[in-house]
Formats: sequence, structure tokens, C-alpha cells
Amino acid sequence: MKYVLLRSFVKKFDSYKAPEQESIISTVEYIKTYLEKNQAPYGLRIKKLSSKVFEARINIHLRIAFFREKDVVKFFCLGNHEDIKRCLKRLKQLLK
Repeated sequence: MKYVLLRSFVKKFDSYKAPEQESIISTVEYIKTYLEKNQAPYGLRIKKLSSKVFEARINIHLRIAFFREKDVVKFFCLGNHEDIKRCLKRLKQLLK
């Protein structure tokens, strides 16, 4: 499986301080493990938002949104609940 960090994700990642970045990196690794081995820690809480889009919780405030197309997983959004909602709205407009 191939994993891609989209520019919007990387840009938002760069805006966080080192402790948050470490949490984000470890969560991305947990997501990879979940997708490849179907094992995830309890706190990850992966939720399906649409047919291809998923959300994983880093902590109570931070979330990661990603989607899967065949063997490619693209991480496209990072932020709080409202940030994810905005990203999903933009994604829906792009897919129309």
C-alpha cells in the first residue's frame, strides 16, 4: 500500500509545535498499521465519514482526515473538528 501526504496536510503539519508533530507522526503510523494489519490502539477511533473518506482522532482536539483509492491512502486534512468539516466541504466541491 502506498501513502501520500498531500500539500494541505504538510502545510498544516508544519504549523504545529514539536510535541504535536510527534503525536501526528505516531498517529499516521497507527493508521498505517490499522490499514495493513487491522490493529489499532483504542484512542485512535477511526470513523468513516463517507464511502472513501475516514477520520482518525489524535487527541480530543486534533484529527486527521484521509481517503483511500485502491492501494493509495492520501492524508489530506489535519486539524480540529471544524477544520475537518471545512476540508470535507472543499473536497466535495472538487469532486463534483
